[in-house]
Amino acid sequence: MFDRADLQSAVREGVIDEAAAARLEAHIAERRGADAARDGESLRFLANFNDIFISIGIVLLLSGLLALCGRFLTSGDAMPSAGAFLGAFLPAIAAAWLLSEYFCARRRLLLPSIVLCTAVCVLVGVLGSALFGEQAIREMDDVAISSSFRALGNLGLVGAGSVAAAALAYFARFRLPFSLFVLALGMAGMTYAGVAFFGDAGLLVGGMLSLLIGLVTLGAAIWLDTGDPQRLSRRSDFGFWLHLAAAPQIILGLRGVTVGFFGQGESLASAALLLVSLLGFAYLSLALNRRALIVSSLLTYGIALTALIGELGLSMVNTTIFTLILLGGAVVLIGGGWSAARRLVLATLPRGPLLRRIFPDEPGPLAPA
Repeated sequence: MFDRADLQSAVREGVIDEAAAARLEAHIAERRGADAARDGESLRFLANFNDIFISIGIVLLLSGLLALCGRFLTSGDAMPSAGAFLGAFLPAIAAAWLLSEYFCARRRLLLPSIVLCTAVCVLVGVLGSALFGEQAIREMDDVAISSSFRALGNLGLVGAGSVAAAALAYFARFRLPFSLFVLALGMAGMTYAGVAFFGDAGLLVGGMLSLLIGLVTLGAAIWLDTGDPQRLSRRSDFGFWLHLAAAPQIILGLRGVTVGFFGQGESLASAALLLVSLLGFAYLSLALNRRALIVSSLLTYGIALTALIGELGLSMVNTTIFTLILLGGAVVLIGGGWSAARRLVLATLPRGPLLRRIFPDEPGPLAPA
């Protein structure tokens, strides 16, 4: 495998001339475009097993460094000082960032980059929460319930805000698509934490809030996809991770506004309503050509199906068996016949220049290369 930088190096070294390099690049782009059209969604997570090997080493190295520096936090029985928290986390954060400069900026190894981005954002989030945690704990000791909600809201805002800030910095420096996923979740977390300021009233509108945030994130993902309907550029990777961030929040919101969180007030009618909503979500997923939307909703599909099948009077074991068979069979059928299912869905939609970019055409079968 090689990229444009390799072609440019070959031209500089006189291995091939510029015209040949341009023809070769066009040929590779055409073949990759055909493969993308045939496969639907090409994910570029892994080049070879060495990526996994390096990622394991990164996890071990950062874990050991964090454990070593964490001894600053166990130096006494009192609440550790801000300096102790900084001494415990900053070296690990700095090490993860320096490793990112090599593995992400220079080597462009995606799996190690994802691991390093996760490490930086999580460590920064924990550090931000820890630095603010002592004040939050003091406020929660107050007998007033409103004070506890305020303390939790502040703590959540700081933690989620720290994660979002770290993800934004990582994206600005390395343009790693995965960092948009973390950024979207961090910003959503800040919004949810802000709701905690309103106490029980915030919890009552939680389902609608989750649905709204998910739809906004989905809108951003669709906007990115319109610039690359054939899923060939990094813009498509950006869109994929935003789809992955949006889908769970939309599903959680749908469940919250139909059956309530954690099955509150669940009934046959509410479960049927949720299932109909999820089927509409699957329709949208097929139209957008994004499998991530369906995958992220499998758990909620299973819960709704279990409630419906349970009304037949079957035992819990039999209900679970039938749910798994129906759910698994549906996924296999949709996955195996994704192209055919997309053509059926697209046939129900109006077609125009803009809609063709939002809901890209499904190409016909390609001849063997």
